[in-house]
Amino acid sequence: MKSIFFIGYIIFFLSQTMNAQSGKLFFEFNYNTFAHTSLKNFQEEFKNDLGEIPIQTTDDFPGNFGFSLGYELVDKNVLIFASYNSTGGKLSYSDYSGLIRITEELKGYTLGVEYLIPLSETDNYFTLGLRGFGMFTTMNLENYYQISESVSQDGLEFQSANLGLGARVLYEYPISFFIIRASIGFDLTFGGSLTFKENSDFHLEDNNGKKVKTNWTGLRTGIGFAIPF
Repeated sequence: MKSIFFIGYIIFFLSQTMNAQSGKLFFEFNYNTFAHTSLKNFQEEFKNDLGEIPIQTTDDFPGNFGFSLGYELVDKNVLIFASYNSTGGKLSYSDYSGLIRITEELKGYTLGVEYLIPLSETDNYFTLGLRGFGMFTTMNLENYYQISESVSQDGLEFQSANLGLGARVLYEYPISFFIIRASIGFDLTFGGSLTFKENSDFHLEDNNGKKVKTNWTGLRTGIGFAIPF
């Protein structure tokens, strides 16, 4: 919930600073996929390091739902957007003696600008959006162990910064006082190293000493609405 309020405040602030003749406020629900190859390999190493325990992969940084909101400067064919994504990895094992659970919760916060190019001269229903953006990522790595009545739990927090480029096709259809919109596209992100939140001089490494990086590259889909004014 804090993520919604924070991103909403950014968009509201930006929209108040614009002097455009016309604009649109928009909101979208998204379903996105992600690469995160480095994190997947790191989780697999973690699993292999526990070779004596038949721990299983429950989640491997799958696609997930998110949301986007923003403000479009209609007369300039430019929109400012912010979005939120989340995914994660999980290893787990349980039997009569206890439970082991290792989770990597990943959250991504995006702020960017998109330029819209109409794809038809007769109507404005379809447009091509070319975007550039920056991302801030947080990851919470948590270990949970329960053996009989004994419970042990600890966690580490990491963060990273990413830059990205993307393209999508956007469809809009006006209904009454609002506009229905749907989109599909692809974002390419450049992975950022995961550094410790408490000390950015240290970063997460795999067994070969390579930096573990985030990579939000993947398919982007959305459906939502816009309110022109």
